[in-house]
Amino acid sequence: MLFEMSLLRFDEQYIVSLASSLVRINSENPPGREAEIASFVAERLSDLGFKARVDRFDRRANSLGFLKFSEDRPRMMLLGHLDTVPAGDREAWSFPPFGGEVHEGRLYGRGAADAKGSIASMLGGLKALVDSGVELSGEIIFAAVADEELESRGVRRLLASGLKAEYAIVGEPTSLQVCITHKGRLVLSISFMGKSAHASTPHLGINPIQVAANFIESLDNFSRKLSEKRHRLLGSPTISPTIIRGGVKDNVIPDSLELVVDYRVLPQEDLKSIVSELDKLSKKSARRYGSDSKLRIIRWIPPAEVDEKSPIVLAAVKAVEDVLKIEGEVRGFRATCDMGYLVNNAGIQSIILGPGSLEQAHTIDEWVSVEELVSAAKIYAFIILNLLRSSERS
Repeated sequence: MLFEMSLLRFDEQYIVSLASSLVRINSENPPGREAEIASFVAERLSDLGFKARVDRFDRRANSLGFLKFSEDRPRMMLLGHLDTVPAGDREAWSFPPFGGEVHEGRLYGRGAADAKGSIASMLGGLKALVDSGVELSGEIIFAAVADEELESRGVRRLLASGLKAEYAIVGEPTSLQVCITHKGRLVLSISFMGKSAHASTPHLGINPIQVAANFIESLDNFSRKLSEKRHRLLGSPTISPTIIRGGVKDNVIPDSLELVVDYRVLPQEDLKSIVSELDKLSKKSARRYGSDSKLRIIRWIPPAEVDEKSPIVLAAVKAVEDVLKIEGEVRGFRATCDMGYLVNNAGIQSIILGPGSLEQAHTIDEWVSVEELVSAAKIYAFIILNLLRSSERS
């Protein structure tokens, strides 16, 4: 195994140039601009010998590549996402958000950490494997998908097509830590009904703003109860009101109000129980004012967790130890990502691992270090080598 690793040569210039090129392609979501970057990634996969194609759908696009070594299993999937959150006020950036500039060992730009750096490192690791001529078995599947930042339509389409794999690495900014679990995300809309009236005669109406305020206040006690729930790698679930919509004019008591709530769900929690409890809580606030409420689910991204003794986890921990010369350990990913669909919908044993930090994701002057980009490429290659090396050489 050490001999095989010594055959690998990692091209830093290739990795950094590729990451910079990816950042320069604007793929903000919304609106969802993945077609150009999907074609770019497919071309790079073809260069490496993959059977590559662009899967276009509803003005969106996934980029897919397949490199089969034998009919044997396992099949290893490398999954990244092509889209980014919007750059926001471009004037606020010290470096152009789509410039892909490298300064003092850091690559700057929207998506540098989340998660175009991971895609570049994956391709860099694959290039090292292909160039080395190391004998592998099974198949490598590369999937760079659309819409991870909103509704995960890309990965859901991918799995709905029947694509199968035994193992997957999801490229997200984990500071090169091996994450085996992540929280789910439940987004709820709670509408509070009111009764309109002139603002000078509020007693003739029912003000849904007051109803919502009472509900938000009740969430403090609810949050304290949540703190009693613990996951060894993820901590406690959280709940936050994030959006309020309502009102028609500054002198009118509104007849309705919508409150959007974000709940981060632990793997052991039950979706129906959460929704039921919050529905009861909102109706209790509504009844206090002679009102009513209606709850609906806007978005549900399931949490996920894999056994830390899974072969993909063991291989990843070993690769991190070999590359970074540290004692490997497993962590939890506190955000949500496409791993939940791989694990829950397709039964694919998956980890989350990539260069960059969540602290940089979605920020002004987002960046990833060049050193981590190269280290990530090595880690990805070593994981593949651990799991797909030819049985004759194992």
